[in-house]
Amino acid sequence: MKKLVTLLAVLLPVAAAFAQEKDPQLEAEYAQRIFRAGVNMDPYEYLPGPQTPAPKGYKPFYISHYGRHGSRSNWAGTEYAAIQRKYRDAHNAGILTPEGEAVREQIDLLIKYHDNMDGRLTYLGTQEHRQIAARMYKNYRRVFHNGSKKISARSSTVQRCIISMCAFTGELMEREDGLDIHWDTGSELMKILSTDDPRWVREGTWAILERQRAAHVPDTTAFKNKIFSDPVKGRRICGDPIEMMQETYDMATGTAAFQMPETLYRVFSMDELYWYAQALNMEFYLTQCNSKPFGDARMESVQPLAEDVIEKADAAIATGEYAADLRFGHDYQLLAFSSWLGVEGVGERLDAEECANWPGWKYTPFAGNLQLIFYRNKAGDVKVKVLLNERESKVIGLEGFPYYDWKDIRARLMEKAR
Repeated sequence: MKKLVTLLAVLLPVAAAFAQEKDPQLEAEYAQRIFRAGVNMDPYEYLPGPQTPAPKGYKPFYISHYGRHGSRSNWAGTEYAAIQRKYRDAHNAGILTPEGEAVREQIDLLIKYHDNMDGRLTYLGTQEHRQIAARMYKNYRRVFHNGSKKISARSSTVQRCIISMCAFTGELMEREDGLDIHWDTGSELMKILSTDDPRWVREGTWAILERQRAAHVPDTTAFKNKIFSDPVKGRRICGDPIEMMQETYDMATGTAAFQMPETLYRVFSMDELYWYAQALNMEFYLTQCNSKPFGDARMESVQPLAEDVIEKADAAIATGEYAADLRFGHDYQLLAFSSWLGVEGVGERLDAEECANWPGWKYTPFAGNLQLIFYRNKAGDVKVKVLLNERESKVIGLEGFPYYDWKDIRARLMEKAR
């Protein structure tokens, strides 16, 4: 009953039709790199930011890390075969435009690359992790070279995460001789590395997203004119154009992991891509981040990971046994843990309308990562630099950016769901 009352309280304020203006900055970011409109299906972009020198006398000695798996194939379900059949039927009827033929050919190629393997790490996915590990070593070589050679590397039981872990640690081993890496995975570790939002949260989010979608009906006429030389016959053969547009967008989001061109994205206007992406952005923030409607419920399940980070960091500070704790998992847990910590960009308390223009591509790409870099001076004082996707990041409500006192970060991690 309590959950039902909470859900009703959340949905009543959005009972009116959802309408939200576009953010010109976010629209420009999609135009700059169209794959960003795939949100969590966007391959990792290394966007270097400032590297503030450490305070005088402080040296890096330990790294605590959580990384999402790299670029992967999508889930085919029944949709892949259904959309392939629609485009093939239109091709056989001779009513596809040259642009429509290009879309059909790329869909056929994507399905070939997918090869009936959902969620499979691609070659790009391994390279993303090798490159992140290479930069970590370059920037913090002292951690791996001057101190302990022991590294803990733990992964979700899902194959793409395990292979990502292998790629990452393999790169470190190539760069530093003598590393003693302890690899691990298993069902008990999933309680730390991979948790999810409660079902009632997802149901409440779906209801909000239905309002958002109803307020932004795509331009089916423009789409049909791009794809079909005979739009009337195309509708008869392929059915509901709104459904076909959604299916084509879903296929588009799967192409970047295989380093395919932008063909499927280009069949949409930037306006249409914006609204498709907005639904994903809202879904991720509402279900996985510190949103006003559902954040408290989501944060509860992140506590085991927060406690693990504290326990391992305290041990590293006290004994120096491990140089790094590397964790490999999923986008949900990366967002939720970053939000628990209060990292700027994912930790704000936003309602449904406020998170509508959240730039999810910045925070949940393939191979997204949170790195806590620990520094210590001769007096034993410990500071921590927080890096989200390798960029110095602020922690909401804490002083000292970008080098925070460990006691302050630790206290934040100890907090219960906010």
